[in-house]
Amino acid sequence: MTTLNQGKRKKEKGKRTHRLALFLFTFAFFLPALGSGCQQKMAEQPAVRTYGEHPAFKYNQVARPLEVGVIYRGQRPADDPLVTGLTAKGRTPRKAYTSELLSKAPADDAKILADMQTVTGAPDALDNFVDKYPFELTLDDLKTGQTKFDAFCALCHGAAGNGLGKIAERGFLFPPSYHIDPEGKKADVYGSKKPEVGLPQGYSRGFGRYGIKVPLAEVPVGYIFEVITRGYGAMPAHASQLKPADRWRIVAYVRALQLSQGAAYDKLPKKTQDEMIEGLKKQAEKIEDHAAGEK
Repeated sequence: MTTLNQGKRKKEKGKRTHRLALFLFTFAFFLPALGSGCQQKMAEQPAVRTYGEHPAFKYNQVARPLEVGVIYRGQRPADDPLVTGLTAKGRTPRKAYTSELLSKAPADDAKILADMQTVTGAPDALDNFVDKYPFELTLDDLKTGQTKFDAFCALCHGAAGNGLGKIAERGFLFPPSYHIDPEGKKADVYGSKKPEVGLPQGYSRGFGRYGIKVPLAEVPVGYIFEVITRGYGAMPAHASQLKPADRWRIVAYVRALQLSQGAAYDKLPKKTQDEMIEGLKKQAEKIEDHAAGEK
């Protein structure tokens, strides 16, 4: 009996030894293959290389450059009216500062500025920008423009386009008003705690930098489109958030705001005149009731 048990133990031990030897052999054989298969070599794998700017991601994004003759889906020519607010002149770099402006700068600065070239779309001339819309606008376009304006612009520019948005009220730079206020805002406000200095209220800061004094109500529509597209000063670019057609719709709505704020009373329809008078009467009654309550 004892001899039989010993034989079984030896047999089981032999099986375990055989299995262990087979495992070690298999592991030793496949280890090099496993090692080469798991090696990632990430640097050698296909990937997007940021060699240069990709036309499809012109603003704030880069990707592999296109081969000559290749166009990306939806690409439009640089001079397509839908995607640019610039004229041929506006797309051509030239001297950034005129001799008149250079004469006002310190001598050392003037030497540096004299050789500077403008960037594409520099607001140094009104005819750098188109003065027509690239497509016929409808009432639905204006309503879409209002929706987009309220979503992307009103926080800084104010719902009425007066430059008194909530973002500016909380410490950011006040944008210029779209309107020329006859009284109360005689100069452009650059911050709630700073004196009213600079351009008159409602004038373009971009053109003002190049010595051109022009109200925003009179700038070409292409200028507004370019500012929405590229940004200016403290305003960021919105090209990645708004498709070109929607940028033009916002431009049209800005023009509608300017017309609504600057319309002459005698040129309004009779119905609108009556509604305006009725509104002023109600406002006057509220002021009288408030004054009576304080007494």
